[in-house]
Amino acid sequence: MIKFFIKIRQNLLSEGKTGKYFKYAIGEIVLVVIGILIALQINNWNEKRKIKNAEIEILQNLKTELKYNIEDLENINRQHKSELEDGIFILKLFGTDVSNVSESKLDSLIYNAFSGFSFEAKDGYIKSLIASNKIDYLQNSELKSYISSFESMVIDANQEDGYVRKLLNERFWPATDGKLSALNSISSSERYQEFPKGTYSSDYEWFFNNREMEDLTANIFSWKKENVLDEQDLIDKIKRMIQIIDSELNRK
Repeated sequence: MIKFFIKIRQNLLSEGKTGKYFKYAIGEIVLVVIGILIALQINNWNEKRKIKNAEIEILQNLKTELKYNIEDLENINRQHKSELEDGIFILKLFGTDVSNVSESKLDSLIYNAFSGFSFEAKDGYIKSLIASNKIDYLQNSELKSYISSFESMVIDANQEDGYVRKLLNERFWPATDGKLSALNSISSSERYQEFPKGTYSSDYEWFFNNREMEDLTANIFSWKKENVLDEQDLIDKIKRMIQIIDSELNRK
């Protein structure tokens, strides 16, 4: 094809048709430029298509990981709400006569209220997305902001749970050892039905008339309430992220 165009130009020159030669040369340049522009346009289209396909894959993977997280978080949050409810019930018993409340009821309350369930985020894909800079494929700025700060959002949601665990492990349980029967409390749960009863009964009269226990319990459940509220905030944010992802996928 190139030889064909060269031959045409040579014939025009040999025939002395200089004007036609320049017109033809200009036309040839225009054709070349048009060809280059078309090639660039095709290349840009292919790149945009690759980026779009990559974003769709990222959005789908993000949705899968976020759905796992919200399912676990909602279960933990329900448990923490149950613990808080029983904790408030326990707080109302301080300074009262608890002899009219059955020991099995109190054992069950203590087990549930002072349980140690925690949320552990599944964020492997999110971390790899950030580390590889593929987060830049995301076109939605709100979603990108959420994903970039996901780790810190999880830390904020779990912070109070850390305070609760610290109070339980370092102060509450050591102070109640030998006074509140761990076995009686644990075996009151369906989860540990095969555990035997303890060899002694819990001294609930001591517990509910002890100022230190009242203060410790109040601090534990004030932090637990904050934990429940922060978990709900994270739940709302994850739901918003999934909502954005669905909207973005529907537009692709």
